[in-house]
Amino acid sequence: MINHLLRTEKSSLPFAYAIKRSRRKTLCIQIKQSQVRVLAPQTCPQEQIIGFINTKKEWIINHLKAQHIIELRRQEMQANPQIFCRGVLKTVVITKAICFALIEEQHSILIDVPHKVNPDNIDAYVKKQLALRFHHQAKQHFAQRLTELSQQLNLVPTDLIIKQYKARWGSCNSKGVISLNYLLMMTPAAVIDYVMIHELCHLKHMNHSANFWNLVQRHDPQYKQAKLWLKEHSQQLRAFH
Repeated sequence: MINHLLRTEKSSLPFAYAIKRSRRKTLCIQIKQSQVRVLAPQTCPQEQIIGFINTKKEWIINHLKAQHIIELRRQEMQANPQIFCRGVLKTVVITKAICFALIEEQHSILIDVPHKVNPDNIDAYVKKQLALRFHHQAKQHFAQRLTELSQQLNLVPTDLIIKQYKARWGSCNSKGVISLNYLLMMTPAAVIDYVMIHELCHLKHMNHSANFWNLVQRHDPQYKQAKLWLKEHSQQLRAFH
C-alpha cells in the first residue's frame, strides 16, 4: 500500500513520486507509465529516502523523458501510422476489405483488414500482420547473409535463432548460438550487417573489450554509423514493440 504521494510543490523536484514502505531491506526506484515510485523499508527515515531520490534525480528525469517520447511516438503512430521497412519510413494505409492483403509500395504499405476483425482490435491485427511479414523476410534473408559474413570473418556459429526481442537486436551465447531479432528487417541493410558482425565477433571475444571492437571495425569499418542510426531511430523502432 502506498503511504503517501509527495508532489513537486512539497519536494521541490520536477516530478511527483510515491513512497511504498514494506519489509524490504533496501531502497529502490521504479518508473512505470511515467509514474515514479520509491520502494523503502518500513523503518527508513524520510530524510534518507529524500536524499536517495535526490541522488537519482538525473536518472529519473532522463527515464521520464524517454518514456514521454515513446508515448508521443505511439500516439503519432496511431494518428498517422508510419513504420520503417529496411530503413525507409513508410505510411501504413489501412482499409476494410473482404479478405486480408498487404502490399508494400515505395512510400507506403497498403493493408486490407477483413470486415470480420473487431474495430477495437484493428491496431493489434495490423501490428501482428506486419510482424509476420518481418519474420518471413528475416527467415529468407538472415541465414544466407549470416553465412556470407561468417565466411568473411572465419567465425562460424553453431546455430541461428530468429525471433522478436523487446530489449535487444541480437545476442550470442557461450554455446555459439546467435539470436537475431526479426524486427531488424525494419532497419537498413548496413545495420543488419553490423548486428550480425557484432554477434559473430562475440564468438571470439565474449565481451566488449578493445580487442572485440577492433575486430568489429576490421570487418565493418562503418559500424559506428550503424550504431548511430539505431540510436537516433530507437524511439520509432520501439514504438512497434
